[in-house]
Amino acid sequence: MTKGTISRRSFMKAAAATGAALTAVGSIPLLEETDQAFAAGSVERVMHKTACHGCTNCCPVRVYTEDGRVVKIEGDPDGPLNKGGVCLKCLSQIQTVYSPRHILHPMKRVGERGENRWEAISWEEAVDLAGEQIATAVKKYGPYSYWSARGGGGAYIEWETSGLDYTFGGCNSLASGACQCAMPRDFVSTTSVGFNCCVDMDNVDRWVGITDNAELDGTRRDDTERVFVLWGSQPHSSKAAHGGHGLTDARSNLGVKTIVVDPYMTAEATKADVWLPVRPGSDCALMLSWIHHIIENNLYDEAFVKHWTNLPFLINPETRMAYRAEEVWPDYVNPAADPAGIYDTPAYVCFDAKTNSIQPFPFTAPENCAVDPVIFATATVNGKEAKTAGQIYKEEAEPWTLEAAGETCWLDPERIREAVELYANADFGGLSNGVFSDHQENSSTAPLGALAIDALLGYVESPCSAFQNHGAASRTADRPTQRLGVFSSTFERYGLGWTTGLTKAENDRLLDAIVARWDAKGRDGKEMQRYFFQSRCDTMGANEHKGIHQWQTCAPKELRQAITTGEPYRPRVMYEMSGNKYAVMGPTLEWKKAYDEQDFVIQQYPNMTSFTVQSVDLFLPTTEWLEYDSYEAPGTHFNRHYARCQVTHLGETVNPFVSPYQVAEAAVEKLGAENVFDPDAYKVPFYESLEAARADWAEQMGKGSWQEMLDDIDHRFTEEPMDDYMAYYQYKEPVSDGLPRGFATISRKVDVYSEAMLRLARTGFPYMYPFNQPACDDYDPICTFKEPTESPLEGAEGYDSEYPLVITTGRLPHFHHGTMRHAPFIREVMPAPELKINPDTAAKYGIEHLDWVKITSRRGSSNARAYLTQGIAPGVLITERFWNPECFDETQESITPGIEECGYNIMSADEFQNPCFATNSYRAFTVKIEKTERPERIWIESEQFQPFMPTLSGEPVTEEVF
Repeated sequence: MTKGTISRRSFMKAAAATGAALTAVGSIPLLEETDQAFAAGSVERVMHKTACHGCTNCCPVRVYTEDGRVVKIEGDPDGPLNKGGVCLKCLSQIQTVYSPRHILHPMKRVGERGENRWEAISWEEAVDLAGEQIATAVKKYGPYSYWSARGGGGAYIEWETSGLDYTFGGCNSLASGACQCAMPRDFVSTTSVGFNCCVDMDNVDRWVGITDNAELDGTRRDDTERVFVLWGSQPHSSKAAHGGHGLTDARSNLGVKTIVVDPYMTAEATKADVWLPVRPGSDCALMLSWIHHIIENNLYDEAFVKHWTNLPFLINPETRMAYRAEEVWPDYVNPAADPAGIYDTPAYVCFDAKTNSIQPFPFTAPENCAVDPVIFATATVNGKEAKTAGQIYKEEAEPWTLEAAGETCWLDPERIREAVELYANADFGGLSNGVFSDHQENSSTAPLGALAIDALLGYVESPCSAFQNHGAASRTADRPTQRLGVFSSTFERYGLGWTTGLTKAENDRLLDAIVARWDAKGRDGKEMQRYFFQSRCDTMGANEHKGIHQWQTCAPKELRQAITTGEPYRPRVMYEMSGNKYAVMGPTLEWKKAYDEQDFVIQQYPNMTSFTVQSVDLFLPTTEWLEYDSYEAPGTHFNRHYARCQVTHLGETVNPFVSPYQVAEAAVEKLGAENVFDPDAYKVPFYESLEAARADWAEQMGKGSWQEMLDDIDHRFTEEPMDDYMAYYQYKEPVSDGLPRGFATISRKVDVYSEAMLRLARTGFPYMYPFNQPACDDYDPICTFKEPTESPLEGAEGYDSEYPLVITTGRLPHFHHGTMRHAPFIREVMPAPELKINPDTAAKYGIEHLDWVKITSRRGSSNARAYLTQGIAPGVLITERFWNPECFDETQESITPGIEECGYNIMSADEFQNPCFATNSYRAFTVKIEKTERPERIWIESEQFQPFMPTLSGEPVTEEVF
């Protein structure tokens, strides 16, 4: 391949000179006669079916090509959720796949970081360079010198990065999502109800099929009241064609009522039956007020709470754990014990209303229960005063009357009452706990609060419930079990981790078998197990923030500090497998200092971003989704799982599941397989070639080959029978031990009181079993409220009069996280971030509609245009994460990476975090504002985005490199 360093500026100058020369010669005819045969001919238009990857929903779409060039995208009418709908992100893929910003060849930096000077190189050279840099660092500084990074939900690569980490024995993988998106809710749902629903429950399947699956046709069959709470969820923004579409149908066709809890009048709030514009950061206080009101007014589902939750369990005041029956009665024989010793169903202790005494409380069907457990009680157990988990929760919520919550949350107490009573009195209900809590200090306690509300009301595995288990696999024949950490499969590979629902003996047997398999391969299985345990302890922040094991990530602040200080060690070579770290992680300027310390940075992505310009040394171009085959993380729409199928292919872009394999293989070859921890680890999630990937994905789909799947164009998906997929009240169904199935939790019930949080803090259980990780302070096992470290409340400990306003952020329908800022039509609609501000607040600062505003926190400043609206309370601000690729366009006189001008996360904080999940404060911190001028280099007029218009549509369709 010819190498060169021609820039767009050089091209523009050459084009301008050519135009001037033509003008000097004379006028040039712009219209010419067309050959009649050509004019009469027609170009064949071919229809393809694939699934979008503009966000996590991956809607099925139809794509049309002419001579291999994509000319049209539309929704697939056969899509069960989007029903032919698509959003801006999907439609703009034509612009992004053919964008001048879509890189088609590997690029090596030839100037200083930040200069945006690159040289095209071959894939052979790129793979060798990447492998050499990783191998050199590992040889010189040890395996922890290598680390990886991945993106949020819209990224192509997620947990798979661990395959490279443990090839070399590294331990740090930085996820832009994880701590900040879904992981805390994932942990709570998996440990407390036994399955991963992430509780981002604004998906369509929460609102349809309410009483039976016939209602999928959108026709009401009864007069039940159905209420859904969108607590920080914005389906019309985050998943417009999917969740937004479905919510509209649910309201209009099924009569679903909605309550919206959100600081801003979102699209959902405008149609809500009740809107509560909660003060950012005060959500847990509002949740506790709902819990208090439900308990005090006896609105809870007494039968469900008594028999299907752990709230009646008496709690040991010293250990904070529920008493097991054997602790009180050593000779007690548990009738639910498995005679084969495989499955574990503990018996607990309750206060029995029948005998007015403490009694054993074994797991059984409610109709066969020998006791009448009291939910809210205090009793003496083994000489100690013990409270039930329900009583502990009741006392925690007691101060949070409607009036107290109204004062703290800046809400009308009567509106709070209206909301909670509408929800509690519904026949069917569900609460969607959105991403808001994943961006705040309360990331571990807010999901516990949402769970407590729904568990009190019996809204679990019921129609409309957010806590819904789907698919035939969930309807187990035996006591349900689960291995925690769906994104942490490496724990199992090396013999760590506890399977909930199995006995200790059975867990030990399974782990010993893994160790033995390593021994049979000629490796020391015990040493592999021990090394992996130690490496997880050595992961940045893992001893203090043990919740990061759930998605096998690291703590962002601790990683950043280690890079800049070298303590306890310095990660030096980074492989970034997502987009713009500067846009999606903060505090941005502190991260810039860390990335500046890196010896070498590799990035794979379809287009260059601020992160690329400022920090990357080697860029590996990956496919846009129109060039992309995959059945990894398939697009799930109801009972169908869609494949993504390549429509076109440009240049030398590579499937993102192939390039890491090539890089790892090169590094292992240079290091020697005998000198790395697990030379085959990268082969588990990644593929040597696209053909190898296709073969594996075809097998997963039950097809003989990928081509066989493609040939049946109307069935590029796998499908479960709807009656298996939408099965309610699965916990009541009998299983092999003669008992109800229950839940895949330790108690086999809904663990509203989270012993899992306590065990995690003390030993790293369940991930680190059979070892004990060093203990840290206990994590709260129930919902509690802590005023944000930076508070807008005068008199609060964190109040500073210099920063009197509280700011938050949210989703937009235009973008998914840091994507699409180079899509010209989207940027024409949304050229710059908007600062939503109440007119009264704006007037105090002399700010008018569309004025530019400088926003400053204690960490830095950003800019946005004022959008005056009554849809937000005085004293509250909301804006979007943004970055500006025009700032390094070659048409600019000088360039910047395009992050400091409008980068929201310059202002966000990581000096205060959630203790369990290391969640930084991306919302609910305080700022000050002032009127300012438009930042230099920022485009806002439509014609300014001309340089982003597609230029690659004439590129030939090419074959895959690997």
